[in-house]
Amino acid sequence: MNTEFDHYLKLLGNPDNPVYLSFLFIILFVFIIYIIYLKFFIPTKKKHLNEKRDLELDNLRIIGAFSESDPNPIVRTDTKGDIIYFNKSAQKLFSLEKGAKINLKQVSPELNFNYEKEIENGSNIQVDMTIGDKHYSVYFYGIKTLQMARIYFIDRTERLIYQKQLIESEQKFRSLSFYLQDHMEEEKERIGLELHDSIGQNLYLVKWKINNSVDYEGFKTNVLEINEALESTIIELREILFNLKPKVLEDMGLFEAVRILSDKISINFKINGKVEYAGTPIRLDKKTELYMFRIIQESISNILRHSKASGYFIQFVFSTAALKILISDNGIGFNTDEISQFKQYGILNMSERIKTLNGKMKIDSSDKDGTSLFFEIPCGAK
Repeated sequence: MNTEFDHYLKLLGNPDNPVYLSFLFIILFVFIIYIIYLKFFIPTKKKHLNEKRDLELDNLRIIGAFSESDPNPIVRTDTKGDIIYFNKSAQKLFSLEKGAKINLKQVSPELNFNYEKEIENGSNIQVDMTIGDKHYSVYFYGIKTLQMARIYFIDRTERLIYQKQLIESEQKFRSLSFYLQDHMEEEKERIGLELHDSIGQNLYLVKWKINNSVDYEGFKTNVLEINEALESTIIELREILFNLKPKVLEDMGLFEAVRILSDKISINFKINGKVEYAGTPIRLDKKTELYMFRIIQESISNILRHSKASGYFIQFVFSTAALKILISDNGIGFNTDEISQFKQYGILNMSERIKTLNGKMKIDSSDKDGTSLFFEIPCGAK
């Protein structure tokens, strides 16, 4: 046992032992790796970082040259959030002063980032915020190599307004579609009742009288009643045709058609209607006259159904440039701020018709003074 131990001791003391050679080789290999890392890898890495830094600085200089004229606010901060650069738009938005040390959180508390952490991580963050009456999408870019953050404020106000208007337009057109469908059904029902209650009954009476006239003397006795029934039928039929498409509108023009319509309504509904004009009446193209007649017809219908007025007044003002029409009543009026809720009034329908004629429409209404509708369309003479 002692002999083996002495043998191992001799091996350890022998410089030719392979263990020593292996150990020396490992030390030499590690030393070479260290020299390579120290002389080649570290300088290459530093050079790469310096080049990257220089490139980012060059990019910032180039971007900075355009930043001053950029309509969107641009701000740069250090790792504490202190503003180190801002363009003219940012200066105007936040009322910044050159040379003043201001932290971005002071002028925009919503941007409560951990600037040091986000810059170290090279974070890209997007948030939406409102400043005054403007809506912004804010983009935060952390730049680790420069130890700063670049923050863009992109104005989305016009886009949001457009989206809101688009939604409102869709709602209006949906309401208009429902209104037109309901209105068409009401017209079908009204025409159906008129045909049944008046014309239908009159024609049935004529048929019954003829069938019960067994001889000439009987026919002579019934002819007076037959003639009265036919005359009433003709009058009723003309009334229906006038409401569908008044022939007087084609023959005599818009003013006369409205005057005749008003006279009929005044008699039938016991309301004092008055129609006047100023200037020289001129004929307009068929589409314009028909659209304006329907608008005025709708307006009078609204007066009868909703205003509880005892009278109304319609005035035409003709000129070479435009036709202006004022329709007013002495009724109860309504809140014009809630027009979108009055779908049954057909106001949206009138508004859309006026727009197709490149015209204008204005509404003024109150409990004391009633309601006034003002229309103006360019005069395209026939």
